[in-house]
Amino acid sequence: MFYRKFLFYTLFFCLFLSFCSLKKVEPGSTDTTITKAEAQEMMNQIRRDKFDLILPQVMRENNIDMWIQVVRVGNPDPVSANLGSNSGVFIFTDRGEERIERAVFDHSSDLVRECGAYDIIAKPDIKIPLTGYPECRIPLRELYKAGGTEWPGGPNTELDYRFKGVGEFVAKRDPKRIALNYLEDLGSPIFYEFPRLRSDGISYTDYKLLVKALGAKYAKRIVSAEYLITDYLARPVKSEIALFKKMRKIIAESFEQQFAEIVPGVTKFSDLEGSRTVVDKNGNRGRDDYVLQKGDLICLQGGCQSGCYLDPEWKFGNLYEVAFEYGYLCEGDTELPPKLKKAWADALKVRKIIEGNVKAGRTAGETFEILKRKIEEAGFIYVNRQIYNKDLDIEKTQVPLDMHAAGAGIYAPRIGPLGPDWQRDMTLPPNHHFYFEYWVYVPMPEWGEGKYLSLQFHDGAIATESGVKYFYPPPLEIHLIK
Repeated sequence: MFYRKFLFYTLFFCLFLSFCSLKKVEPGSTDTTITKAEAQEMMNQIRRDKFDLILPQVMRENNIDMWIQVVRVGNPDPVSANLGSNSGVFIFTDRGEERIERAVFDHSSDLVRECGAYDIIAKPDIKIPLTGYPECRIPLRELYKAGGTEWPGGPNTELDYRFKGVGEFVAKRDPKRIALNYLEDLGSPIFYEFPRLRSDGISYTDYKLLVKALGAKYAKRIVSAEYLITDYLARPVKSEIALFKKMRKIIAESFEQQFAEIVPGVTKFSDLEGSRTVVDKNGNRGRDDYVLQKGDLICLQGGCQSGCYLDPEWKFGNLYEVAFEYGYLCEGDTELPPKLKKAWADALKVRKIIEGNVKAGRTAGETFEILKRKIEEAGFIYVNRQIYNKDLDIEKTQVPLDMHAAGAGIYAPRIGPLGPDWQRDMTLPPNHHFYFEYWVYVPMPEWGEGKYLSLQFHDGAIATESGVKYFYPPPLEIHLIK
């Protein structure tokens, strides 16, 4: 039994990573205009802006005087991209001024020292001989090449110095409520989203070490940082939106290029980067080796979903963007066939309903109930699962939703049926960044009993007090490939 469970989780994890990395293309693979230095400065600006604008809001709204985020190498953390390192003890203190004090203890990355976002950077004074300390585990010979030496034998380890100076630092500031990155009320994401990140990154070892460093007086003041973290990640800054706009433009240019290169009868579906689905005029789905023909409807996926997988080679940390677009290989006429035209019209009607009813200031749950009612009133059938129900009225289009937050790691607030209730209990903050994700399932009885056409949409969007705005135009038409 243990072996079967282990094998199942291993295969599940591998499939998940393969989905996130896509078949061929990485986010921004067509981008030749942004240098690594320029990308890094964009990320630095986001960190500084989040610290300046969002951090004071969420700390004061959650009645937190000090936020301690303990991050250890090898344990992915949803906030690490914003912090600039996958290792360190990050301490944010509200000292009653407009600006929150930012401090880092332990072995954080060079980026932390260079980004200009921190006031205090304290590395522990390790008394054992050590040079060329690696940011993460590397082969020993590579450590030697870098001028490093092995850790010598003896009683002391890195754990003896990990929280050195933290106790004195905290006592000097005397916080009344200390938020720490562990879960208490909110729980983990739903099973199929494993191993997406959550605000529960501190290890038990680090927790014990921190409590010892703080002493009994301040250890009693520790509370969960779960609400603070979800609020922090759910609220974008302008520089963050500018980055997503740039990534979305890169994806759009890739779509245009790929659609332009299709030659009916020659191009294989697998030749297209980010190929997602292809359906012929009879409703049959094509495989990777399928040669594209006139009458085919193609869906391409560009990018990768933010928050699900930390790619160390990706220059924008844990910030990704993903979108789908459609192309139709014309058979002679230069417009869509009637049934496909009707399906697309239904999709745009649903988009209009969502655009006018997703607003900042409501909870995700309230928004979800409004959308379900409006979709039904418009003559569609709302379905609670992302699967076509062949037993419902074949004259009506079916619509499921899953409009989750697009932050770096926590998918709340969430407008849809998936996930725990607390994701729907959250209020959509001003300028909430979310994925405009929905489907339309259009019955196609002419293809056969129970057959249908599926159209999926997944665009980055912003919820304002007046409705939805986009940082890049969403697909409003199907590309006609002649």
